[in-house]
Amino acid sequence: MKIKAMLTRRFVMLTALASLSAFSTNAYADYNLRFSEIGPPRGARAEVMQWWADEVTRRTDGEVKIEFFWNQALTKGKDTLRAVGTGLADMGTIMGIYNPAEVPVWNYGSLPFVADDVWVTLRTWQELQHSMPELKSEMTGHNVHILKNYTTGPSDIISKAPIRTAEDMQGKKIRASGSFLSLLNNIGAVPVNIGFGEVYQAMDRGTVDGAVVYTYAIKAYKFHEVGDYVTEVNMGLVPTMGAGINLDLWNSMPENIRQVLTEVSEEFPDRLAEALIRDMTDARDELEGGVDGRKLQFFTLNPEEREKWKQAANDFIVDWKKRATEKGLDPEKIIEQVNAVEAKYEKELAEKGYPWTRN
Repeated sequence: MKIKAMLTRRFVMLTALASLSAFSTNAYADYNLRFSEIGPPRGARAEVMQWWADEVTRRTDGEVKIEFFWNQALTKGKDTLRAVGTGLADMGTIMGIYNPAEVPVWNYGSLPFVADDVWVTLRTWQELQHSMPELKSEMTGHNVHILKNYTTGPSDIISKAPIRTAEDMQGKKIRASGSFLSLLNNIGAVPVNIGFGEVYQAMDRGTVDGAVVYTYAIKAYKFHEVGDYVTEVNMGLVPTMGAGINLDLWNSMPENIRQVLTEVSEEFPDRLAEALIRDMTDARDELEGGVDGRKLQFFTLNPEEREKWKQAANDFIVDWKKRATEKGLDPEKIIEQVNAVEAKYEKELAEKGYPWTRN
């Protein structure tokens, strides 16, 4: 009897140890993550973000759930960096251009006329978030880990009056952010620094004459209801935005959860690029054809006129280098790293095309 009892106890102990081992290597903890998002649940980015959240839940067998608080319902866009870093929000869309002093390295990518292609830009900054020491240090200093990088489409202008030249911008009150504020000032406009979510009301009331926008976002934000013209300038992209998670939370997560979040986040740029490029084409066709009885007229700056706008941005890199140096950074080294990664993806695009078009 004693031998039988001893064997029984050993069996129970071994079974318990096996269960604990299986739990520590395979099982997931329960995580219900609050995500602070600046925009509405519409448009290409919102669509792919929802895919990302659903995919994380699926690959973790429902143990990780992400709840979006759209339209700055949890935190204002300018406060999201701090909110995620302090844990007020578990995750959130962080806008580097809203925090220029805090994230100068990241903000290099959003200087006018620096970035061009959507996919190249997304892949470049997704890789840099993990490979560039200066960028990683910048984020960890705010207790944030960036999971995935976003970008906008080309920066254009929606307005109430037609804009075909820099002369047409004289005295116009145009909403912008980041370095685009200075660019508009350089070409004679009156830059207005308000949030993207405030543009509709400002244009409706006439407190601004137009705004720097992205074609695919016009319908999502209903700007077609308050604007009449779109000028395609392609002043650059804004890649200084992305999904950050509280670093303490990230470090406390089991490795298997972090692996899933990383894997899905690494798939995100290709899906977002495809959606943005598709939506830019579709949006232009739809807005010109008419949405809810409203048709927008599109203008494209000719090359000579666009060069004038580009020349007005020449001093921005000089100013950025000066500010970076003042913060103890090596601006030339940062630019060299950006250019090297960007060149890699430009080469891949030239040789293979976009991932979703490859056989």
